[in-house]
Amino acid sequence: MQNKLMEYLKKENPRRPYTDSQLASLLGIRRERVVTLRHESGIPDSRERIKPVLRKDCTALLEKNGSLSDRALTIGLNEMGYAVSRYLVNMVRKELPAPSLGKTEKKQSSSQNQTGKEEDFSGIIGWDSGLKTQINQAKAAVAYPPNGLNTLIIGPSGTGKTFLAETMYQYAVHQGYLPPDAPFIAFNCADYADNPQLLISQLFGYAKGAFSGANETRDGLVGKADGGILFLDEVHRLPSEGQEQLFYLIDKGAYRRLGDSGPARRVSVRLIAATTSAPESSLLLTFRRRIPMLITMPDLENRSVQERYAILRYFFAQEAAKLKKTLIVDPQAVNILLQYPCPGNVGQLHSDIQVCCANAFLESMSSNQNEVRIGPDLVEYLLRTDSQLRSHRRQDGGRFWRELVLSGNELDGGEVQFPKEGIYQMIRDTLLELQKNGMNDEEGLRVARARLSRQIRLFYQDQRESGAGPQDGEQMLSSLVDPTVWFAVQQAVEPLKSEFSHLDENLQSVLAIHLDAVVRNLASGTYSPKEDPANLRKKYPKEYRASRAMLESCSRQIGLNLPEEETVILTMYLHAFSSSQPASRVRIVVLTHGEVGPAMADVANRLLRDDNAVGIAMGLDEKRDQALEHAVCKIREIDEGKGCLLLVDMGSPATFAPEIELRTGIPVRCVARVDTLMVLDAVRRAGLSEECTLDEMADALESGRLNAGYFRSDRRTGKPSAVLTVCATGEGNARKIRGFMEATIPECSSIHIIELGIMDRRAMLEKLARIRKEYDVLVVVGTMNPDLPGIPFLSMNYVFSGHGTMTLTNLLADCGQVRSGLSGLLRPELIFCDVDFTDKNEAIDFLTEKLFRSGCVTSDYLLSVYKRENMGVTCLSGGIAIPHGDTAFVTKPAICVAKTRRPIEWAEDFVPDLVFLFALDESCTQAVQIFHRIIQDEQRLYSLRHAESSAKIYEIMTS
Repeated sequence: MQNKLMEYLKKENPRRPYTDSQLASLLGIRRERVVTLRHESGIPDSRERIKPVLRKDCTALLEKNGSLSDRALTIGLNEMGYAVSRYLVNMVRKELPAPSLGKTEKKQSSSQNQTGKEEDFSGIIGWDSGLKTQINQAKAAVAYPPNGLNTLIIGPSGTGKTFLAETMYQYAVHQGYLPPDAPFIAFNCADYADNPQLLISQLFGYAKGAFSGANETRDGLVGKADGGILFLDEVHRLPSEGQEQLFYLIDKGAYRRLGDSGPARRVSVRLIAATTSAPESSLLLTFRRRIPMLITMPDLENRSVQERYAILRYFFAQEAAKLKKTLIVDPQAVNILLQYPCPGNVGQLHSDIQVCCANAFLESMSSNQNEVRIGPDLVEYLLRTDSQLRSHRRQDGGRFWRELVLSGNELDGGEVQFPKEGIYQMIRDTLLELQKNGMNDEEGLRVARARLSRQIRLFYQDQRESGAGPQDGEQMLSSLVDPTVWFAVQQAVEPLKSEFSHLDENLQSVLAIHLDAVVRNLASGTYSPKEDPANLRKKYPKEYRASRAMLESCSRQIGLNLPEEETVILTMYLHAFSSSQPASRVRIVVLTHGEVGPAMADVANRLLRDDNAVGIAMGLDEKRDQALEHAVCKIREIDEGKGCLLLVDMGSPATFAPEIELRTGIPVRCVARVDTLMVLDAVRRAGLSEECTLDEMADALESGRLNAGYFRSDRRTGKPSAVLTVCATGEGNARKIRGFMEATIPECSSIHIIELGIMDRRAMLEKLARIRKEYDVLVVVGTMNPDLPGIPFLSMNYVFSGHGTMTLTNLLADCGQVRSGLSGLLRPELIFCDVDFTDKNEAIDFLTEKLFRSGCVTSDYLLSVYKRENMGVTCLSGGIAIPHGDTAFVTKPAICVAKTRRPIEWAEDFVPDLVFLFALDESCTQAVQIFHRIIQDEQRLYSLRHAESSAKIYEIMTS
């Protein structure tokens, strides 16, 4: 094992050396074993191994630009292939020899050092607002004489406890409370929680002969932290003996190595600990009493919307810097990320944003776009279960309306401000955009009306949700403009109601906001005259005359001569808002048995900041005709002229659409098996109804369900199932699609995914024929439809949307349900005949390593198997052992089989000679039942024990 370790270390990338966890995964052993092997060989950890080349590259970058901040230097290094933190860069930078400075440079350096002192905590988002109390506590803990206060940081996982501890260290160094070369030693107690003796020896060191294998005296982390800070993460995993030794260290400033009976060793160490558990339930009272400073980090849900916006903006900017492309985030996607629950806090938000960016980057590659766009469909994957679909209504935040455009250069920018975009600014921006683009045709004016009406409608919705009625909402809107302007427009619009019978009620609001902006621009000297490129004066003479009269009336009321050019703009809006066909949408009706429908409609409206979806609850004992009547009345009430999309769960409501259309004359389409993701997709598409008709929306949603005829179980042959990935540019990109599917769709773990090039159709069909001899091909996923007979196609963009992911997930889950036999879980390369094991530990280690190397389990699976063994016997009668571990560490369900040369002593009274190591997940219930039937068959057991090859064992198990 020592030789294998050395081989991996020789091959490692010096800019990204293997961590102990990665080495454990490669070697198929526990992390603790890797640490021991390293120590025996005198090999430093990854942080020390990276330093020589990191120092060299740091020096090269600083020679080019000596004024680089730590953040900018970190970005530059990561672009060179590193994956280092700003903390490590700061540590290495301090170790570099100081360059000779001229007089001017010394002043700059002094200024930079002073700035560095001030900016230590500014890298923590919320340091001067939501986390101000925590930051002041941290500063006090560092500065308290003579040696600071020992500190315990409490908070859920992912809230930034480690980052705060690192920042406290940087602050202590910059302020002179610690010398520049003071060490910062970080240790996670959870890494050795299953071996208390090893944990304590890592902390305090050990004397020669303290235990078996202690061939020399070694110092621990406490000794290495002398003169600096020792940071203990997950300190609640430290056993009581370790906690007792720690409070002795705190009291006396001294400690003893494990097995050392000599005098105590004196050190000066500042202690910072962190825990995700309640201290009262996991830490000794005597230990807690010795830590006076308790800092509680809030979870993401309790951070302000401004801070959450700054966090997600920073993460998006990080990804933009990595991709070296402009990243454009749709405002609806930002709104969802600002509101959806993150149980894993900032860490989960970071991970979710990375996956969104990865999917968006894949789409940009396939369509050869220079920009990477993230729409709401790419964020919908976050909303997989109803428990995650809670819309968190924030009282301190508004709605985000603009695209978020980032290039990566924002990482060195100043403080991020959340856009305070009220209804005034939103409508002004829309008006300016429409004027700039020259909305001079009927379609353009209709789009303008739809957008502006929707914004005003949502403003009124917010007022209702906050307890104000519609009248109060209008008063609130009028308060956003000058009262004189509002009154003048009100007086000017009133006479038009008799002349224009279809005058939209929102016209007054739009004109008031526009004219208020005109008055402000005139007062500031920034007004620019408008032209009439479409010659609206001749095109709409009636509207032009009325607009001129309105402008003259407003000028008199305001007491200011408004520019005559504004008549053209008023003409445009008057025509748009007096059309006989008002701006309309396809309306969404969700009809379900029980209260699920209204709940799904409410969730979709809140998450997408809309009011389109309407829910109808059908009583469980309600008759069909009664439910139909309710649906008819509701559709008549809400229809806006473009029809209604009826989303139902099951049963008789699926037949309502033709009857409703016949009785009302309103176009109605119905889609069954509704779920929350479908409602989200429908509302989002309806928001683009100027580009999407009722039929197009219904067809798109129905395509998500696929044609059930393609996937009937009677069309399957019992062969293993497979999914094909295709790309027009060859099998290389098809392989990338495969990688993304395996990473984002867990159900792919039990399905064979095969890449297929489509450049040469003849070669493609020949390869397909060979594939079909071994597999049942379920579906083709890719960038271009290869038109394979009898195999449905899903576009890659659709699959990586939330609804498309759900579609493929349902298909693959269904495949798992109808799969017969164990052929999908057994592989010849994971079956071993006549193996000679000395004991059960050797058997478990051997079989787990084979599963790990086949990509079926992660490196943590081995430990979970041993934990399960400690809980009880995993043997069955008849000489059969079925060891198994935690399903959380299974990446691809499989069974590893060993027929031993002689029985193994497994547990008291159990000596099996057939070992089946299960790596199964929750979808494998049927497989377990099939396995049970096989081992109950005495004839099959006899055949298994007398099988002479792995191939024969496979044949017996799958026949």
